[in-house]
Amino acid sequence: MSKKIVELVNTWHKYETENPDISIADFCVKYLAEHNTQSLEEWHSVPVNGQLAGLLGRLVKYSNLYSKKALNHFPLNNIEDWIYLISLMDLKTPKKSELIYEMLSEFPSGIDIIKRLIAADLVEEFPDENDKRSKRVKITEKGLQVLAESMPYMDKVGKMAFDTLTPSEKTMIVNILKRLDSFHNEHFKNIRNIEFEQAFEVLTSGE
Repeated sequence: MSKKIVELVNTWHKYETENPDISIADFCVKYLAEHNTQSLEEWHSVPVNGQLAGLLGRLVKYSNLYSKKALNHFPLNNIEDWIYLISLMDLKTPKKSELIYEMLSEFPSGIDIIKRLIAADLVEEFPDENDKRSKRVKITEKGLQVLAESMPYMDKVGKMAFDTLTPSEKTMIVNILKRLDSFHNEHFKNIRNIEFEQAFEVLTSGE
């Protein structure tokens, strides 16, 4: 048996002993991360957390640019309008506040987006039968049509943004980001309206 295979098996055994609930997929991700010797020459003086934040910010800007060009064909201002419509398809008839919370938007900017979509006849609002103070929203037939027609363009955006990666690389990144998103989503409601130092303690306490 190859020495490299023996080394890998021993590493897996040690890791599983220390983390009995770990999956093979999680082990593979951790192993690749810890054994990646690729140099980070351009940003060598920036801590890894800073590099993550900076790179994610840059990638969002790239995809926003591509999306804006693609959506010029449609009555949508930007990618956020499009994602609001996608979310409405899943949520069906949420309260406005529920939709805004799902989108992680600030309330005033979320209301502006919803108003814009209503004005474009992509979304309609109606009274909440159980709460007279609230309004619910749903996607219109025109909104569904816009989504259907825009999907091929947004598929091209995805190819522009991510097809330099292999399918396995995409899967690995998606799994990592899902875990990160799950962690932050679990705490988001509780830290949204507290001060920074309190939020720091909540997110770094390990609880």
